[in-house]
Amino acid sequence: MPSGGAMPSRGAVASGDTVASGDTVASGGAMPSGRAVPSGDLVDVWWFDTRAVTTGPAGLADLDPSERARAEAFLFPAERHRYQAAHLMLRRVLAGYTGTPPGRLRLGRERCPHCGAPGKPVLEPGPRPVPSFSLTHSGDMVIIAVAGRPVGVDVERDAAGCVCSLAQTLHPADAAWVAGLGEPDPHEAIIICWVRAEAVLKCTGQGIGHGLGGFPVRPAPAADSGVNGCTVRQLAAPEGYRAAVALPGACQPVLRAPGGGPGMGRR
Repeated sequence: MPSGGAMPSRGAVASGDTVASGDTVASGGAMPSGRAVPSGDLVDVWWFDTRAVTTGPAGLADLDPSERARAEAFLFPAERHRYQAAHLMLRRVLAGYTGTPPGRLRLGRERCPHCGAPGKPVLEPGPRPVPSFSLTHSGDMVIIAVAGRPVGVDVERDAAGCVCSLAQTLHPADAAWVAGLGEPDPHEAIIICWVRAEAVLKCTGQGIGHGLGGFPVRPAPAADSGVNGCTVRQLAAPEGYRAAVALPGACQPVLRAPGGGPGMGRR
């Protein structure tokens, strides 16, 4: 998704579900240990601002060789830091659920159900129940969704320029909806459709390599179930960002922000 400066929200659709906040977490420190894996329709949604995450030698040592190599491949230091911060916080969050130190967590990939290629990241089994998770980052924002069953999450920073050409990547029904909106709402609507579709594809394990236009994702006034076999919800996000989370099947996702979230005080 193209990135750029933030554009203000104009309310073409609902801004997102509220999320209950919980334990206070320091972005640069260790996660609380002994956290139970969410059950049923409960999803823990962890938000981090990469500008508030400190990555030092001890923290970076927790990344595995492939993560360190990927980080070193970034040309610009700011992009390298965002990648390192996102993956370091992922390991710290998952360590809190598994009881395994961040550097000892072993991550693998499920096979894409569509083509069989390596796809969705997963935790390898351990002595405690292993949660499902989904990681996404855009601009300075990172979201980690954790659940007891498959989950997908996506965040995108609003683009500074025109994104109308991306409407052709959407399902025809969504593209028609976007085309019927007056300026400047189509730009917001396209990004919202994008994050909803990507969250669903992450949940199913297909990935966006197979395209975002295989199913309609336009937000509905009622429950957003039946989206490619998933239920998808908008997430309240910081100004200039859009986000969505998806769970499989028709359900009522209960969203919780253990470390606090956008627009919510920690309690």
